[in-house]
Amino acid sequence: MKMTRLWTLLLLSVAVPAAVGNTGAVTVSQTAGMEPTNQSVLSDPPDFKSIKDSAARKQAFIDYLRPSYEVVSARILSQRSQLERLRTQLDNGIELSDEQSDWLEDMGRQYRLDDMTIDQHGIDKLLVRVDILPPELVISQAATESGWGTSRMARKQNNFFGHYCFQKGCGVTPYRRNGHGEVKAFASPTQAVQAYMINVNTHPAYTQMRKIRANMRAEVKPLDAVALANGFHRYSTLGDGYVRKIQGMIRSNERYWQDMDKSVK
Repeated sequence: MKMTRLWTLLLLSVAVPAAVGNTGAVTVSQTAGMEPTNQSVLSDPPDFKSIKDSAARKQAFIDYLRPSYEVVSARILSQRSQLERLRTQLDNGIELSDEQSDWLEDMGRQYRLDDMTIDQHGIDKLLVRVDILPPELVISQAATESGWGTSRMARKQNNFFGHYCFQKGCGVTPYRRNGHGEVKAFASPTQAVQAYMINVNTHPAYTQMRKIRANMRAEVKPLDAVALANGFHRYSTLGDGYVRKIQGMIRSNERYWQDMDKSVK
């Protein structure tokens, strides 16, 4: 499967991302504000290329990436629950402690809210960003970008989401260079999933997706992967074609999603 080209800017020292790179695709600061994830989700990846049966390869890929998705999502949901508790505390007229205020400030930095305020309004803005995505959407994007784990980027650098960086030495020179940039290398698939979540939860390119998700939360509806995919037209240079491709992946592989653990919601 030919991987779509996502040009994601990974600047280790820049907190404010640029909006567009010289290829016309979105660029983003990806590693700033990332906290260490649970590194227990480490195992040698299967040789996806050697699995000739497509159904077996898909299942192996999902089984391999799902634990990393669950670790990252559980951490985000824990943060979200804490935000909701602090929101309720303020609604009840109870002031935040210094420790709670410091934690909120740190969350504002992690999720790149330059105008973060330590009050209900600030928490509401954070809740739009501090949230997860359905596993079928995340894994469909990873499968598209990595050819179901068969790409060199996935096999050699745990790079399942097409992340590139643009500082010399920040990654690995692509095997077949197409434009500028280096392939971002990750120590584990968990780090790759975390980088993806920081990207989609903070970059201006995905504001529409976050609005769609926030509306679903406000209406107490399940997160709809197909509807949320509409907010990813700037994830790839394919634009709306990329959205249709991801939506097609979600629909055509429905039987795999039905078997997934739905405990992370």
